[in-house]
Amino acid sequence: MKMMIYNVFGRHLGVERKDERWLVYRVDLTEGKSSRLYDAVIPDSLSEAEILGWLEDIFHEAANAINPEVKKIH
Repeated sequence: MKMMIYNVFGRHLGVERKDERWLVYRVDLTEGKSSRLYDAVIPDSLSEAEILGWLEDIFHEAANAINPEVKKIH
C-alpha cells in the first residue's frame, strides 16, 4: 500500500499500512522526505476510511482559522 498523505490542520502527515499496523510519518512534500512519528498512534483495527476522522479527533487542538480541517491530499 502506498503512503496516504493528509493535511492535518496545516501539518502534512503520512499514514501507511505495514504488517497489519498503521504507521504515521511527518512528511515534507517539498523535499520528498518523511520521518516516523512514534507519538501518534492509529489503532490497527481502524479501516482506511476511518483514518481521516481519527486524525481530526487526535489533532483537533491544532485547528485554526487558516487550517480548520483535515484533508486527504494523496
